[in-house]
Amino acid sequence: MAIFVLLIAFTSTTQNERVIAKCLDLAVSTLKTNDALLTSTWVEYQAEKNKSKYYVNAYKYELSKVWIPISIHSGCYTDIDKFLEQGADTNPRDLATSLSKKAVDLKNTPLQFYGIEIPDKADIGVFSTRIKIKFDSLAIALQISLAPILVIWLGSLYSTRFRESLLIGKASHIYFMFPHLVNLYPAIDIPSLRKRSLIAYWFPPAMIICIIYTLIRLLLISFIVGPVVVCYLLSLYLLPISSIGWVSFTSGALVILFFFSVLVVECLPWHALKVFPGVISR
Repeated sequence: MAIFVLLIAFTSTTQNERVIAKCLDLAVSTLKTNDALLTSTWVEYQAEKNKSKYYVNAYKYELSKVWIPISIHSGCYTDIDKFLEQGADTNPRDLATSLSKKAVDLKNTPLQFYGIEIPDKADIGVFSTRIKIKFDSLAIALQISLAPILVIWLGSLYSTRFRESLLIGKASHIYFMFPHLVNLYPAIDIPSLRKRSLIAYWFPPAMIICIIYTLIRLLLISFIVGPVVVCYLLSLYLLPISSIGWVSFTSGALVILFFFSVLVVECLPWHALKVFPGVISR
């Protein structure tokens, strides 16, 4: 599910048609914000144009003036400048309407990802009623619903693993542990040193072995849990819930917190430094 949400978020934010559509929406918003100034300049430009055939298009200059600062910060200058150039002889309200219509047309193009075509809307059946919902809206709805699911899942992993770590810390032999992929612990009889060693004093062999096993367990847990968490966080970054941004931030923060709590359990000393007696007696 997290991979599907990431796929929608990635294609909707990187596909050229969707990128231009978002830039057009920004241009429309800029035109509406500066409507009074642009309308006044348009009226003056039309009056000067009717008076003489030698005139300066001050309206075109004003369009560029209000658009350049915003376009530079958003990275939309190259995509939208040509549309504003073409609209230099159109009043700002008609230009905003035209750009808005073009943005809607671009948003209606199907999403494509390496040969996979995703329709603009999902057809969902609810109580024998067919409901069509835009995939962008569906992705945001899934982001919101996945947050508590991931938190509950990671919280369950934390609780289970924490309880298991306590039992492992008290276990006297490796065969008392439940056998699964993450339960990798050293079971070896480490011989005592025959002579003093400064290196062995600061870096005891038992500690080095425990650190290696702990890192392996951390890698295994990251391999199992990490892809889901990373896909979800990337989807929040690429397709944030703009109207309620705090939901994206809170969801991402909680998932990160619970993910790291699962990793921290593996570093708790009562089992991270556990060395079981060797299976084969010396």
